[in-house]
Amino acid sequence: MKAMKDNYPIKTLLFKNMEEARKVLFDTYQNRYEIVNKREILTGGFFGLGQKEKLEISFRVKDFPENFSKMPSYGSSLSSVGAENDQAAFMRNQNDLLQKLAANSVQPASISTQLNEFAKQLQELNRKIDEKPVASVNASSDEGHSSIEKIEDLLSENEFTHSYIKQIRNRLKATFSLEKLDDFSRVQRAVVDWIGEDIKVEHEVTIRKPRTVIIVGPTGVGKTTTLVKLAAQNVIAAKNNSKKLQLCFITTDSMRVGAMEQLSRYADMFNLSVQKAESVEDVKKIYEDVRYSVDMIFIDTSGYSPNDSSHIGALKATLDVPGMNPEVYLAVMASTKTSDLINIMQNYEPFGYKSVIITKCDESRHFGNVISALAEKNKSISYITNGQKVGRCIEKANPIEFLIRLENFEVDRIHIEDKFGEN
Repeated sequence: MKAMKDNYPIKTLLFKNMEEARKVLFDTYQNRYEIVNKREILTGGFFGLGQKEKLEISFRVKDFPENFSKMPSYGSSLSSVGAENDQAAFMRNQNDLLQKLAANSVQPASISTQLNEFAKQLQELNRKIDEKPVASVNASSDEGHSSIEKIEDLLSENEFTHSYIKQIRNRLKATFSLEKLDDFSRVQRAVVDWIGEDIKVEHEVTIRKPRTVIIVGPTGVGKTTTLVKLAAQNVIAAKNNSKKLQLCFITTDSMRVGAMEQLSRYADMFNLSVQKAESVEDVKKIYEDVRYSVDMIFIDTSGYSPNDSSHIGALKATLDVPGMNPEVYLAVMASTKTSDLINIMQNYEPFGYKSVIITKCDESRHFGNVISALAEKNKSISYITNGQKVGRCIEKANPIEFLIRLENFEVDRIHIEDKFGEN
């Protein structure tokens, strides 16, 4: 959006949060508004008691003089103008009294009288606000269009988040006219495309040997089996090209009972032993010993709660070997709820992970939670796993795999393969 001229008047409103602000302003002015300032303030209460935190938004509107003049000048988008005027008068009276008290210009005998009067004003103000029906500001005429409602229902069924659904709704309203919204097949196809565009896929790049792969993540997401699946996939790909890979397995997992034994059983498939490391010195020594004789190094790690910052920090320090330059992947389960996925992604940021691996996709029916979390955190995805078989149950991520699993959407398979398929 281009910056607006300074001579457009500035309006100020209070909202509960930024999400409400953007919705109300977009519904009212579409793309004609520009936020120029925002700050958190305390409103209401009586002499500082019972105050609530609000977000004050100042904005300009281009070429909207009629609607603009009708908007309340300073108050919540859900408040009436009359209630706001009463609130402003009450605050002015309260501030006047406080200033007089500070200047010692009010006699003690009159303080009690004025406090009682303010209490009556506050009660009357609250009564007026409670009695006023809640109404959105200048709601758009297409707010309740049946196509938009159907799309919202479909997205909700697929467990997309409320914020993601609102984003799609607003995009539909900004993109489609009322006449075009009547064509539900066209609307649905556009939404499927938008979802696919939100799924960012991380592609592999050729790097110098040895290529070092590390998988981190919470307990129970299947890090060890996923690591071995990646190893098997690379061995098979090399064999198909008449090559042979030399591998090394390292485990730093000293927390889980049987972790070493589990990885050792898998390593037997490759006729390899597993190296154990409990400190950064151990990892560094093993790396220096094998770096010139192997093609790939796979490092298994302990699983911790995403809120266990001390152990996560210790693990990060253990893997911090100069010159190793590993590819770090974060593994999360497909069935994890969105808020937990976002928390996991945030708390594992110190590892600088390359992208995300979604595990146990065969145990989940819906993937709106995953797509919503990846979009919100702006993270890419590299692989998905969908079973226990080491040689087969892992594949490179592709938007198509998520789009064809959208429940009750009519997905044009040929179209999405043309749009999102690899050349």
